[in-house]
Amino acid sequence: MIALEIITPNAKVLETEADQVVLPAEAGETGVLTGHIPLVTKLKAGEIKVIKGNKTEYIAVDCGFARVLGDTVEVLTEAAIDVNDIDLAEVEAAQSRAEAALKAAEAEGQDPEEAEQLAQKVSFLIAQKLAKGRRR
Repeated sequence: MIALEIITPNAKVLETEADQVVLPAEAGETGVLTGHIPLVTKLKAGEIKVIKGNKTEYIAVDCGFARVLGDTVEVLTEAAIDVNDIDLAEVEAAQSRAEAALKAAEAEGQDPEEAEQLAQKVSFLIAQKLAKGRRR
């Protein structure tokens, strides 16, 4: 079994065991099984698949990092949510607000860091929508 922890700046979102974990790495999906070689990888906004026997759980995550060491996978991310807990209407409304704020920031020539944070938020909202849409 693989021990999986997903941690955000606010809380430990998930602590569980799994047979397999699939991560949304920047270089593509990365599957982790028991005995995986040590690995540190950058994550993009997407979904983590947690496979336990014949059951699969999906967690939408923002960008971050994952470390695989022994039979342990640690994910450090800005935000994470179980796909079953996603309210699609709320996500779409938040995405519209974030995209409007991003356009306004770009038009006004605001701080590039602030614009990058807004773009990252939009990416996470899109990842949530895609993950939820696939699980309907």
